Amino acid sequence: MHSALGSVFELLDRTLCDYQDLWLPQPFTCGELPWCGTHGQLRAALLALDEREFLQLHNCPERRLRWFREREPDLCAALYAYEPALSGSVRALEVDSFDNLHIPGRKWQQILAFAGALPHRELPHVDWCAGKGHLSRIVQRNQRQMVHCLEWDASLVAMGEALAKRQGRNITYHHHNVLQPLPAECAETARVHIGLHACGDLHQRLLHHVVRSGATAVALSPCCYHKTSADLYLPLSGAARKTRLRLTRSALHLAVQGAATARRGERQLRERERLWRLGFDALQRDLRGRDDYLNVPSCKRELLRQGFPEFCQWAARRRQLALPDRIPYEHYLRLGSARHRDIVRLELLRQLFTRPLELWLVLDCALYLEEQGYRVGVTQFCERAVSPRNLLIQAERE
Repeated sequence: MHSALGSVFELLDRTLCDYQDLWLPQPFTCGELPWCGTHGQLRAALLALDEREFLQLHNCPERRLRWFREREPDLCAALYAYEPALSGSVRALEVDSFDNLHIPGRKWQQILAFAGALPHRELPHVDWCAGKGHLSRIVQRNQRQMVHCLEWDASLVAMGEALAKRQGRNITYHHHNVLQPLPAECAETARVHIGLHACGDLHQRLLHHVVRSGATAVALSPCCYHKTSADLYLPLSGAARKTRLRLTRSALHLAVQGAATARRGERQLRERERLWRLGFDALQRDLRGRDDYLNVPSCKRELLRQGFPEFCQWAARRRQLALPDRIPYEHYLRLGSARHRDIVRLELLRQLFTRPLELWLVLDCALYLEEQGYRVGVTQFCERAVSPRNLLIQAERE
């Protein structure tokens, strides 16, 4: 018999599979999107958006969902049939003015929300990918239990140890690569494993360890699913292993595109890079005499602070293209700009699938724990304005 989470996953999986043509093809790399022929009115409505309307839909997931619900009500109803409840704080936290020293405000809010969602357990905690241990110090103060910090960066370990010593916190730091077997003190069964925004392979490693060791409990907020060594996503649960979905790294990246917390300067550089890549794409098609996309590797941010000609010269070198002496760069930049205007509007449809894809991945983790004998809950530990990656899996061995 399906559990409640299993039934939710089944509907979401079926919807994502049935509508793959709407979200798998990328407007940035595709010439003609397959759905533009079947959804001509939707395409026309997206391309007709003026700049103000586009930005409103791009920057506000709730407004974007309302817009699509008016045009694709059945699709939206299936995609957004499930949204985990906001967990709220299960306990009042003790903090002092030293606790949030040198922690950005939004990160501090995330730490407080995550720590506040943890029920009290009379067990040592293990903090994965702990950095300086900011979360660990809050957890240790409030749980009154030993905390082990796992961190591979030796400089962060040293700074964390100094902070914990200054506050008299009962924390042990381990300079350790979590892809390797854990230190003996962290591998015992009577442990609570926690991970706030553990990325890709690391949160999968955390879950595998929890199951293998029979750990008492786990609290995990996954992040950056695309940061994985595998070309295709490797499902954890039996339910996900039966799916027709084959998630590439690009598809996994779509699940984390809600970059509400990115700084304005970072967002501007990102848009400039996309615009310049499209301009270079128009140039390379003319040079090669081939009307297809040519992938260009990632570049350093310093290059984006130079100019479009320098970017094109760099990209040509990377793809071993010979550039003529005289190139009308402004012409190709205008072509890139015109295409960019259309692409960002068409990509609004893909953004409709961002949250459902993330939920699919989180439910895969949750069902894996359920299948291994854990009692599992999925909630939102903070508002999405605080962190787009606000989903929290908590599980306790039956």
